[in-house]
Amino acid sequence: MVLGTLADRLVAEGYAQLWICYTDYNGRLAGRSIPRSRFAHVAERGTNFAKANFNFTILDQQVPDPRFTADTGDVLAIPDPEAVYPLPFHPASALSFALLHEEDGSLWAGCPRAALQRATAALADAGLSALVGLEPEFYLFTDEALTPATQAGMYTIAGLDAQAVFIEQLTQHLVEMDIPLEQIGKEYGPGQYEATVSPADPVTAVDRYLLFRLTVRSVARAHGLLASFMPKPDAALAGCGLHVHLSLRDLATGADRTSDPDHPSGLSTEARAFLAGWLAHAEALTGLGAPTANSAKRLQPASWAPAHICWGIGNRAALVRVPGLGTRARLEFRSGDNTCNPYLYVAGLIWAGLDGLQRGLDPGPPVEADVGRLPASELAARDIRFLPRSTEAALDALAEDTALATGLGPLLHQEFLRVKRAELASYGLQVTPWERAAYFEAP
Repeated sequence: MVLGTLADRLVAEGYAQLWICYTDYNGRLAGRSIPRSRFAHVAERGTNFAKANFNFTILDQQVPDPRFTADTGDVLAIPDPEAVYPLPFHPASALSFALLHEEDGSLWAGCPRAALQRATAALADAGLSALVGLEPEFYLFTDEALTPATQAGMYTIAGLDAQAVFIEQLTQHLVEMDIPLEQIGKEYGPGQYEATVSPADPVTAVDRYLLFRLTVRSVARAHGLLASFMPKPDAALAGCGLHVHLSLRDLATGADRTSDPDHPSGLSTEARAFLAGWLAHAEALTGLGAPTANSAKRLQPASWAPAHICWGIGNRAALVRVPGLGTRARLEFRSGDNTCNPYLYVAGLIWAGLDGLQRGLDPGPPVEADVGRLPASELAARDIRFLPRSTEAALDALAEDTALATGLGPLLHQEFLRVKRAELASYGLQVTPWERAAYFEAP
């Protein structure tokens, strides 16, 4: 569909409101609702937002020494006519993902969605395309005291039965939005679920993930539930990750470029180099994909979340998992969580993989052990290093990573770090219930 037909299509399909959305550097969907009378105008011109919005933390606190202030002007959020979705939980409303433009019509260098488009274009320059699937985990609680919506066990049918009405309505809404859901299952934690949306090109995959997250929360509220995608909502609960699955295809023919049955690993030369790029940039990718103080509390050894930089076939303890061989061959990166900006995270994964391709890196042999339970001496003997043990270290690694900085561009790279470091500094000044329990009456 060409841009000029967007307003006509929206009117013809009976929409009264259009939500024009972008993501801030915290990964939040932001935007505004546009009435039908303004469809034609915003389809061509977009709607304006202050650049200063991008220098605020998740708590809406402006960062110290912001790059964007009250006098730094606006960006124009112009809806992508190929990324318009109905919102069945808000009848007569549609949502469009936008690209952010300067006043002169050029793409703004700080636009996360455009950053993923650039990374995808660079992959195409290498003769490749990617299919990406995002696999989020989330909790359903009955109240703010974090009472799980069910105590049913991991992958039990009882867990599905307990929230069957929620699952049925969620699935129906996704069908109405033309978002293909592959599966949803009861995860390890009480009240925890995991879902997989069918893979797509990188930008579409992230768009669909953001819509999935929005829909989960809306359906949960309609059923008197609270949905949380927080990495570690409680120390006693299993963490929630955002696993990214990626397979490579030949750009011209669409043929698989991930598997190679003649290689002992089952992976093609391109896939092995791409995987090696992920391992080489693992610390910085953790800064992009797990960028919050809460993120680091999930990435602990022997926790079913990765804590070490290695890869394995079918190995859920590894940072990079190859789920299977042959038709199941794909790469799964496991350290990210739902507090990331998913456009920037997937863009970073592509840039890291491309660096591995360009340098001809090799990932080494797969790890077969449960690395989270190996002693330090054996980890050292195998040359297996830890992921960053703090969010500060992960963000420092991202700051120092030249390949990711170049791929993302200086504006996005610097301002993402500015926002996440300001958030981390604010967290560091808080006094927690744990501290009061430990120290309030301490001598």
